[in-house]
Amino acid sequence: MARLIPKVEIEEIGVKSERDTARFLVDQLPNDCIIYHSYPWLKTDRNDRGNTTIKEGETDFVIILPSHGMLVLEVKGGEITYDEHSRTWSRVLGGGRLKGIQDPFEQVRRNTHYLKDKIMLRGYPGAKNLPFTFGYAVVFPDCEYSGPTPVGSEPAIIFSASDLPYLDRRIATALNQWSRLDRPRPLSSNDISNISKAISPSFNLLPVLFRKLEEQEEKLFRLTKEQQNLLAFLGQKQRACIEGVAGSGKTMLAQAQAEKFADQGMRTLLVCYNKTLAKWINDSIALEYKDKIVVKHFHGLCADWVRKAGMAFSPPTQNADQFWKDEAADLLMDAIDMVTEKFDAVIVDEGQDFYPNWWMPLEMINSKEDKGAMYVFYDPRQNLYIGEKGALPALGEPLNLPTNCRNTRLIADKCSDILDVDILTRDDAPVGTKPVVLSLELDSDIRRSVERYISEWVKQGKLKTSQVAILSPNRKIRSSLNDLLSVKGIQIIEDIDDWRSGKGVLFSTVKNFKGLESDAVIIVDVPTEEDSTFFKQSDFYVACSRAKHLLVVIHKAV
Repeated sequence: MARLIPKVEIEEIGVKSERDTARFLVDQLPNDCIIYHSYPWLKTDRNDRGNTTIKEGETDFVIILPSHGMLVLEVKGGEITYDEHSRTWSRVLGGGRLKGIQDPFEQVRRNTHYLKDKIMLRGYPGAKNLPFTFGYAVVFPDCEYSGPTPVGSEPAIIFSASDLPYLDRRIATALNQWSRLDRPRPLSSNDISNISKAISPSFNLLPVLFRKLEEQEEKLFRLTKEQQNLLAFLGQKQRACIEGVAGSGKTMLAQAQAEKFADQGMRTLLVCYNKTLAKWINDSIALEYKDKIVVKHFHGLCADWVRKAGMAFSPPTQNADQFWKDEAADLLMDAIDMVTEKFDAVIVDEGQDFYPNWWMPLEMINSKEDKGAMYVFYDPRQNLYIGEKGALPALGEPLNLPTNCRNTRLIADKCSDILDVDILTRDDAPVGTKPVVLSLELDSDIRRSVERYISEWVKQGKLKTSQVAILSPNRKIRSSLNDLLSVKGIQIIEDIDDWRSGKGVLFSTVKNFKGLESDAVIIVDVPTEEDSTFFKQSDFYVACSRAKHLLVVIHKAV
C-alpha cells in the first residue's frame, strides 16, 4: 500500500473522480511509493508589461515510484468531450449543456514542467536535467475513448475507466515510454530525498525575538493590584513613604503622583539622585505638565537654587566627596532662605540614596515645609551611594510594594538569589528566558560573547538597538570592552539620548543606569567574588534588575 501525502482518509477527498483514483493508486502501488495529492503551486512570472506576477496551479497527483521515476497525473472526471476541429475540451453538464475546460494534456504538461524546474532548482542545482525518468498522464475515470488520440497525447499516457484496476501497470508502462533509456533507472535514496525536499520542503516557523518580547511586555505593563490600590490610597494622603522592590513601579508611581498633584494646581518638585534618571523622567513628562512639574536630580537642584540666590556654586575638582555630601545641601538651605520660589509638593524617587542631611532642605523648599505634601519612594536594597544605613523623613509607617512587575519571573528569581530574599512576581507574569551566566578570563572572550548576543538579539531577533544595554561596574575605557566600537555595523555608544533615539547599543556603568531599564541587558566585568570596595551585592542586584526580558551576566574570572 502506497503512502498518501497529505495523510488523509481517502473517503474525505471531496472530488469523487479524484477519490476513486486515489483509492486505486494507494491499493495497487507498492509500499515504497509516495503519492502527493492535490499539490498546489505558485510561480512568479512577468506579464506583458514587464511586471512581476504570481501564477497559480494545482496538480491532482504526483507519483514517486522508486522503481521507475516520477509521473504527474491530471484527473478529469465526469463526461468529457473533445472537438478535434477547434481542439477544445468540455464537460457535459445536466441537460446536455457543455462547459469548457482546460486542455488536460496541456494542463498536466505545464504542471510537470513546473515541478521539474522546482526539483532542479532545489534538489539538483546546476544540473542540466533531472537524473531520473519523469513524465505525465491524464486519467479519465468515468470515460472510455476510441479513435486517434488528441494532439499532444499518446495512448500510453491516457488512462480510462477500464484502466483503473490496472493503474500500477499503466503507470509503469507510461514511465517506460517517457524514459530515454532502454528502461527507467531506479530512484536512489538521494533522488527521493531531493524530490521530497523540493516539492515538500521542511518549513519551520521560529518565534522572532522582538515579537516574543512584545507579548511579554504587554503582560508586564498591566498595573498590579497593589499599584492600583496604592494609587487610590495616595489620593487621600499628603505625606507617605513607599518602599518597593526593584521593578515594582516606584518611578512610574512617583511620576503618576506628581501629575495628580499638578492636576490639583500644585507646583510639584520630583527629585531623584541619578542625573540620568532625572532626564529620563523629565523627557517622559507630558507637555501639559512641563510648567507644573520640575524634575531635578538632587545636586542639580542645589546648583540651580544656589545660583538663583546669586551665590557661587563651585564644586572642587578633586576630593569632592565631602562637598557633594554636606556642603551642597548646606548651600541649598542658604539659597532657599533667599529665593522666594517654593513648591507645593515634593516627591523623591531613589530615597535610599539620600543622606540624612538632605531631607531638611527638601522640607524647607516646600511651601508648607514639614506639613506640606511629600512622598518618598525607596528600596533599601538598592543603596549604592551613601555607604551607610539610610534615613527617611518622618512620614509615617512605610507603605509596601512587594511585587516585581518589570522583570520576567526568571530574572526576578535571579535578583532574589542575589539578595537571598523572596521577590514576589505577578501570577500572570511571563516566565521569560533563563538568564545566561558566564565566567570568562580573557577580554577577547568577553568581547566575542558580547558580540554574539548583540548580533543574536539585534540582527537575528530584530530588537531595536534602543532595547539593548551593556552595563559594567567600570567606565568603558577601563572595561574589558574598551576597544569595542561596533558589532557588525551596530554602534556601541555611551550617550543615553543617542541610545534612546536608536543610534546604537548603550554602554553604561551600573551606577549611571540606576533607575533605568532595558529589554535586554548584558553585564560585563562582574567580579566572581564580592568586593565591597568595588562591586557590592546591592550593585549586582541593581544591575540585574535593569533587565526586563533578557539578561546575560559575564563574570570576570581571575
